[in-house]
Amino acid sequence: MELYKGVEIVGGMPVLFIKKLNALVCSDLHLGYEGVMADKGIFLPKTNLIKIKDMLKRSIEITGATKLIIDGDIKNEFSKVHMEEFNEFREFVHFLKELDIVEVHLVKGNHDNFIDRFEKPLGIKIYRQEFLLDDILFFHGEELPDLKKGKLLIMGHLHPAVGIYNNLGLKEKVKCFLYGKMRDKRNLIILPAMNYFSEGIEVNINKIDDTPVFRRMINIMDMQVAGIDYAEAVKFGSVRELADIL
Repeated sequence: MELYKGVEIVGGMPVLFIKKLNALVCSDLHLGYEGVMADKGIFLPKTNLIKIKDMLKRSIEITGATKLIIDGDIKNEFSKVHMEEFNEFREFVHFLKELDIVEVHLVKGNHDNFIDRFEKPLGIKIYRQEFLLDDILFFHGEELPDLKKGKLLIMGHLHPAVGIYNNLGLKEKVKCFLYGKMRDKRNLIILPAMNYFSEGIEVNINKIDDTPVFRRMINIMDMQVAGIDYAEAVKFGSVRELADIL
């Protein structure tokens, strides 16, 4: 599904493909999640990295992309680099090289503290909060970017999802992309979380995190919704329309 010319959702997955950059874009992987949660007494199956690798492999097969841009939060722990995070981070980068990804760009998110030390050893490029490539500005989202840059802005951080009802009357949570115009008329895309365990925030039901990004950049209710289910993407209309239905 194409959101803007040359910018499309890949196969109903939480992955964008930007044709002119020959690049995939994803956000909020939170690698090492199960290990971090185990330290807190919550034991989960080792699923997240397996699912992420599978989605990216399929995305590369579909698009032929040679670059990957991670729009923040590749790791999960705030205060340190957990051993499980480092092990999965290293495994992930080597996996990408095996798939002939020649460039990996990471925009640091609020979870990505202490990760700069791995830039040279792992051969990736790390940026603090924002990264401009061509006329597209990538930023994570908890801080305002340089608003003079970029015709299209792409961010993560929010983990958007929508709550919808199925034909049995049961509510389901569906991860989604949000896209639309900013207050200054430039285009914005908000990425869903790549993390398998993150169901997301229901933007049509819950109060949106009231950060400067949302107060100054957009009216969240006017954003368009593209729901995903790992098979296909479906356009649902605006957040306002979905909120009115519920």
